[in-house]
Amino acid sequence: MLRVAQTYLFLLVVVGLASCTSQSVMLVHPQSGATIKCGAAGAGVVAGAAAAMVEECSKNYERQGYVAVDKLTPQQRVDLEGRGHLPKSEPPIFRYGY
Repeated sequence: MLRVAQTYLFLLVVVGLASCTSQSVMLVHPQSGATIKCGAAGAGVVAGAAAAMVEECSKNYERQGYVAVDKLTPQQRVDLEGRGHLPKSEPPIFRYGY
């Protein structure tokens, strides 16, 4: 029984260390058109903290009036596009070797 528990614990640790993540969110200030990108990446134990880091970053900027690009109202989007401030969408990133 102890041997089975040790095996499961070992597998849990291996899977936890092997995980990785990369998250980001683009924010724009509707009045000024200023943009900021909150992002974090991590592997292993740090992977779980990446989402929390991005969320904290975006909340800090939202308190200053920034809005996530995917949460802009249609009117805000048209206004920003008309002024040339809306950030261009980023192409997908392909990583090899993972």
